[in-house]
Amino acid sequence: MARAKFSIGIDLGTTNCAMAFEPLDTANPHPETFLIPQWETVTGFSEVSTLPSFLYLPTDQEAAQMSNTGTEKWVPGRLARRKAVESPGRVAHSAKSWLCHHAVDRTTPFLPWRSDEIPVEKRISPIRASALLLEYLRVAWDTKFANAGAPFNEQEITITVPASFDAAAQRLTLDATSEAGFPETVRLLEEPQAAFYCWLEQHRGSDGLWEQIPGNRAYHVLVIDIGGGTSDFSLFEITRRSGTTPPNIKRIAVGDHLLLGGDNIDLALAHHVESRLANDELSPTQWNFLVARCRDVKERCLTEPSGDSFPVSIPGRGSSLLGGTLSARVTRAEVESIALDGFFPECDAGDRPARTQAGLREWALPYAADSAVTRYLAEFLSGLPPVEAILFNGGSLYPETLRRRLQQQIARWQGGSEPQILDNTTLDLAVAIGAASFGGIIYRRAQRIEAGAARAIYLEVHKRAPEENPLLVCLLPRNAPSEEEFRISPSGLELRVNRLVRFHPYYSTRGDPSHKSGSLVTWNDRDFQPLPPLQTTARITGPAPKDNRLPITLTARMNELGLLRVACISANPSIQESWLLEFDLRPHLLEDEDSEQSDTSAAADLGVDPTKLDAALHRITTLFSRPLDTRDKLTANHLLKSLEKILGMPRTDWNLRLIRSLWTALSESFSSREESIEHEEAWLILAGFLLRPGFGGEGDNARIDDLWRLHPSKLAYPGKRSQIQQYILWRRVAGGLTQERQELILAPELPRLRSKKDPPAELVRLVGSLERIGSNLKTEMINLFLKTAPELAITKQYAAPYLVALGLLLNRTPFYASPDCVVPSVQVERAFEALSDLDWSAPELAEVQTLFLHAGRIVDDPNIDLPRVLREKIVSKLAKSGVAEVKLGRLRKFIPIAGSERTSLFGESLPPGLMIS
Repeated sequence: MARAKFSIGIDLGTTNCAMAFEPLDTANPHPETFLIPQWETVTGFSEVSTLPSFLYLPTDQEAAQMSNTGTEKWVPGRLARRKAVESPGRVAHSAKSWLCHHAVDRTTPFLPWRSDEIPVEKRISPIRASALLLEYLRVAWDTKFANAGAPFNEQEITITVPASFDAAAQRLTLDATSEAGFPETVRLLEEPQAAFYCWLEQHRGSDGLWEQIPGNRAYHVLVIDIGGGTSDFSLFEITRRSGTTPPNIKRIAVGDHLLLGGDNIDLALAHHVESRLANDELSPTQWNFLVARCRDVKERCLTEPSGDSFPVSIPGRGSSLLGGTLSARVTRAEVESIALDGFFPECDAGDRPARTQAGLREWALPYAADSAVTRYLAEFLSGLPPVEAILFNGGSLYPETLRRRLQQQIARWQGGSEPQILDNTTLDLAVAIGAASFGGIIYRRAQRIEAGAARAIYLEVHKRAPEENPLLVCLLPRNAPSEEEFRISPSGLELRVNRLVRFHPYYSTRGDPSHKSGSLVTWNDRDFQPLPPLQTTARITGPAPKDNRLPITLTARMNELGLLRVACISANPSIQESWLLEFDLRPHLLEDEDSEQSDTSAAADLGVDPTKLDAALHRITTLFSRPLDTRDKLTANHLLKSLEKILGMPRTDWNLRLIRSLWTALSESFSSREESIEHEEAWLILAGFLLRPGFGGEGDNARIDDLWRLHPSKLAYPGKRSQIQQYILWRRVAGGLTQERQELILAPELPRLRSKKDPPAELVRLVGSLERIGSNLKTEMINLFLKTAPELAITKQYAAPYLVALGLLLNRTPFYASPDCVVPSVQVERAFEALSDLDWSAPELAEVQTLFLHAGRIVDDPNIDLPRVLREKIVSKLAKSGVAEVKLGRLRKFIPIAGSERTSLFGESLPPGLMIS
């Protein structure tokens, strides 16, 4: 590789990206900001210092006007930010915030979130969105410097991340750099450190700060970094050294990750103004216009001294010509009250943020529960040394009013000792500049800020009694130096080999600093936050140890790139192998009762003696492999009863692992179902029972692939009897079926459904369970059922299957599909209009109540929640029909969904051990 000529620093921001560079072959280098060329309009370019972190997918007409739209035609930057107001359904944003949201699969393409304009196949994942922004910056650099002998991938490259990013989010950031074509040597740097490096670089030779540092104690600098999407706190300790040696600087504390920034203030102000603009709730496009206008008003009010009242105007419904505009005014006092009292309120040093979800939620992101930045700051500083100086950073802190409020608060907490403010004239560029400076320091091997692991990492070592909190072992202590390896050998720790295993890790930024590697501590929900599972498959090619269990030692280290490395090392002298533990970054809505690091036996996992399982498997294989025997009936119920006797427990007590273990024998009997219609019917019923709900257990994807053989091979006895059981089977395992498979199952049934020639009730119920089918197909099914259900109800016929299916198709909280699959609220409005004349209190129409309890539930996402007026109509009708107030509460305010409610959506009991998150 050629010698690097530049150090490149990239601030991959939630709202804006920036890039800076520093020459490496100069005696006295100074970083420069890279001017980023980008589309200003569909016909014009501009060069500016920041790249808005928005991605716009142009229409075909716009793409034809643009000569170079880049990879996949997604356009980042200023045009995309403008289009986020005009065409929000075509703009992906907040990718960085999604990277640290462990409840979703960051590799799944769902951005733009809840888009009605872009089909699923054209959407992008948060990782892809981040990669596209990074790739754009790489190409922009190469366009300018590659021909000058300084191609991007041969330079020293540093990407910044929030200091509060956990190890999984850091891993995803590096995955994005890899997808963007960056070299493997790219480094990660905490954003507050980068901002401090920028300040240090700008004050080289200026000893004003150093002169204030006493010789006999440490001096502490607090970096407060508040951008559009996040708030980040870090505390640095500066210690003076003898002679002319520069002071030693050490980062000693970082805060927890907070999705709380300037965007939240804009949203709060928009909610405040919304009711003044229209009696009805605004459309998504109008809402985005309003947020943008409120952002402008906030910035004017907080930075300009003149003006006591500010106009806010947005387009009316329809075209701008015919729809007119909606206008309102907001006063300076209102803006200052929302910003200062709502987000920077005065508080005591002992105040703590609320932990219940009362803060703003938008675009389904997990924003901070409390909107008060000051309360989070008070919690961060608790137990830390007094602050002598503050370095502010981030575009949201441009208003001096906000900086002054924070300075005064800290002074109050410190008994009146007011910290000095370190000047920062580049609030939105300091992170990129500091990252470039850091790369130069590394290149020249100069003195750098000491900064070990920002958070301690813990591992749950085994399950204690259910009523006790978990026991954790410390793997990596806080502030552990990079590349230092820690070895941990908890007593009795074993690894199951030749199968996938998971370990449950946690992190802490505020745990006891005395915790060392190997310390055993008890979990609590204040100090320890969960990380995605660590997993590996430990393959041993030779003879496996007894019971497939291997004693191990764990190792942990943070490498120079900023990545956490955890490995299992065999403690058996005859097996000298090791296995790296990787984060399982897919969301786990369902959890089996796996506890690989516990000392329980395989028998305890099954809930029965293994010999009983063998006998049950033999019973299944034997019964399906022989012709019908009148003395030994072959029915699903008869077989299940015989299995209960063999296993010594009722089927309601069979846990998930036991139930899935029985599938092996049934799968091997696949061809035996052709022996008779009784064989096939029993096989279909048992398959649905053993594989429900199609996901949640280790290896379920492979089991569903195995079951899918049934679809192309078709039924051996395609009469009504087997067909009904096949409908029930697909309904029971629908959660494990992809969109493609769900639509393949539905396709041959569409003529029957469209003709309305009395389709079987189980077919109608099956349609309701297919949550992943395309929006057009789902809308068609809703329309069909809305025509049929009232007709049946009015004539006193059996309408329940249609009402059940509608309740699932219109549900705001799907059982297994992502929120992106929820149908627009207009479909619920049509359902209310079609069914509102019926008597919802009639016993035969009880399912109508359930339908609207699901369809009207508040999920705290404006793109999913029903308009207020419609929701109030539904609540009124339900109340008059005798629905209990405790149920109506879910339509009046946001109440997180409980596990039992998820289970009820499934329509039948789930195996013990299958826990709904």
